[in-house]
Amino acid sequence: MLWNWSLYFILLFFILDMLSAEIVQYLKVKKVKSQPKEAEDAIAAPTVTYAIISMLFLAVSIAIIHLAVVLYHPTINLQNEIWNFLTYVELGIPQGIILIPLVVFMAYSQYRIDFEMPKRYLIEQEKPLWKSHLKERFVITAFASMMMLFATAYNMKEWLILSIILVVMTLYSYLQGIERIKQISGQ
Repeated sequence: MLWNWSLYFILLFFILDMLSAEIVQYLKVKKVKSQPKEAEDAIAAPTVTYAIISMLFLAVSIAIIHLAVVLYHPTINLQNEIWNFLTYVELGIPQGIILIPLVVFMAYSQYRIDFEMPKRYLIEQEKPLWKSHLKERFVITAFASMMMLFATAYNMKEWLILSIILVVMTLYSYLQGIERIKQISGQ
């Protein structure tokens, strides 16, 4: 265990990141929808349907993560672990007091830098924005499911599970970055 953190402790960081990404998605969609579009440029998008699907993927991903942790560590008390995560003291300050506002601030800053400042909302369409987000949610859900199966079936070590998660998430982020660069340069 790193810094005496359990696998679940580290997965809670990923869950916070997923929650912040979900909020940023709604900010992006709201900003795109607020811009006037010409009739031929407007693509009708069922916003509520996409939002429900996105929330379902998020909920399923979080449920799979929790199920995997319970299957991997049958004696774990999730409520205690979440409380320990929020009250973990680093440099004399409980993490929850600093971490949650920091995650929110970082997600909003990334939204401003990547989306608002370059004025991507002027060229983005709602439907492709949702499709990209839902694709990412699907990949995370599928990956979480596969990791749950492999980790419990083969009784993998925590360091190996964490290493696989980090490698796959980093590779996926890298490939998404290349795809975004291609989209931007193609426009």
